[in-house]
Amino acid sequence: MNCPDAYNGQSSRPTPPGPLSTDQLSSMCHWRRVRNTYNQCSHVYDLDDEMIRCDDLYCKFSSSHPSTCVPPSCTTTCWQYRQFPQQFNRFIDSVCPACTQQSQGR
Repeated sequence: MNCPDAYNGQSSRPTPPGPLSTDQLSSMCHWRRVRNTYNQCSHVYDLDDEMIRCDDLYCKFSSSHPSTCVPPSCTTTCWQYRQFPQQFNRFIDSVCPACTQQSQGR
């Protein structure tokens, strides 16, 4: 049960599971979801979700989180959930790969 000490008053982070600032949200473990929208053919492709990992000792999903940190201590000292996924919709001014292949006769 060797969990990191709880956040102290000197840390800029609140004691988990308090609210996170915008800077902390972008640095915590989360999924990234990307959608490519091709303007010339209007086809839409969702890319595979990508896990973005943080290096925070206090995040149970981080590779920096000690393997010896386990419940019940972990549930009071460490983040127990991932942040809301980042979502991107890229608008690409071309045709999609399938339409490109079809127009080349493949």
